[in-house]
Amino acid sequence: MGTKTDFEHWLAAQFADTGAFTAFIVLVGIGGARVVPLKSSYAHLIGDDMPWSDMRALLDGARTPWDGVAFFVGLAHDGGPLPDSVAATKLKVVEADVKSDPLALNRGLFFDREGRHLRIDQVVG
Repeated sequence: MGTKTDFEHWLAAQFADTGAFTAFIVLVGIGGARVVPLKSSYAHLIGDDMPWSDMRALLDGARTPWDGVAFFVGLAHDGGPLPDSVAATKLKVVEADVKSDPLALNRGLFFDREGRHLRIDQVVG
């Protein structure tokens, strides 16, 4: 195995900090100065043994071409993953935030298809 990706470093640090958590996942298309949310979901991550290649294969399973992915962390009040009913509601909030302001992606961890950390900057046009 080669060098760890930014995603793998983030996942290990996040898991070390919080233990198991819910990840809200937003796939985006990037074209020119536009970032467009494509699909979203959530997953309960119960460990940090997820190489980027495996995560990318899962994301590609959405059958939507994507250029970037953002992960937002959700934790139950007592720690650990959120109950599904709460996670489904929270996912709608995350989706609305990203649709109304692509800079919201910076509140999560944003990665390209190679697992490298990205940041969205304000574009003035």
